[in-house]
Amino acid sequence: MEEHKHHHDTPAHAHKPRKGYRVAFLLAFSAGLLAEMLLFMQAQMREISLLLKDDFRIIVVRDERSKETPEIIGAALSAIKGSSQVVYVNRQDRLARLKADEPELVASVLSPGSNPMPDTWEITIAEESLGDMNSWTDAVWRVPGVADIKYKPLEAYAIMHSVFYGHLITLGLALAFLAFMIMAAMVMTHGHTPATLAASLGADKAWFIAGACGGALSALAAYAVVYPVKYLSPVWIWPNPMWQAAVIVSGSLLGWVLCQWKNDRY
Repeated sequence: MEEHKHHHDTPAHAHKPRKGYRVAFLLAFSAGLLAEMLLFMQAQMREISLLLKDDFRIIVVRDERSKETPEIIGAALSAIKGSSQVVYVNRQDRLARLKADEPELVASVLSPGSNPMPDTWEITIAEESLGDMNSWTDAVWRVPGVADIKYKPLEAYAIMHSVFYGHLITLGLALAFLAFMIMAAMVMTHGHTPATLAASLGADKAWFIAGACGGALSALAAYAVVYPVKYLSPVWIWPNPMWQAAVIVSGSLLGWVLCQWKNDRY
């Protein structure tokens, strides 16, 4: 009986491995879009916190019965930990400001020559003291000659949270970038020499281009998404163009790192 032999012939049309450019493009686009959105939010938080801090003031009212001079009280307020700037505003200047801001109200309420405004101090406190306003105000109450402390507690909370979330976004972006750079260093140093890496720069430039295109498109997509916010809020800040360049460069590097990883595995 004739023995049957099975031959595993190579197909006429062998399956070619997929290049993966689209994967590099989509990954760079996804990572870049996330980074762009976080950068936009970080820029907004920074701008909002600056606006709130410029508007936030603490008014300390002087006790008219106190025998302490304004200079002594002002020095004591300046010595409190957390006090950044202490400006004395006497009653005449306070009334002049009120007349400039609300002239009709002053004319209808106050009789000519009268001045019910007290002597005050406008105080700006350091950013790190906003989270513990109670300790700062307790120290102010212990200063002889202080009759009242006026400020907006909710505005202080808003400043504190905007600063916190801005720093949190910055920290998250920094950690993500550090992790990416560590991954890139691990891939590039595994089984490669400077000569082979230099040769791959030219051979795998298509991966660079795919990643760079994904990063550039993510910047355009993020701008298109957040642009309508201009018509909803007067606060609209687009991140520095250098950040857009960094996203594009990171996208190109991501595409090239993916290529090196693919070459090591297959």
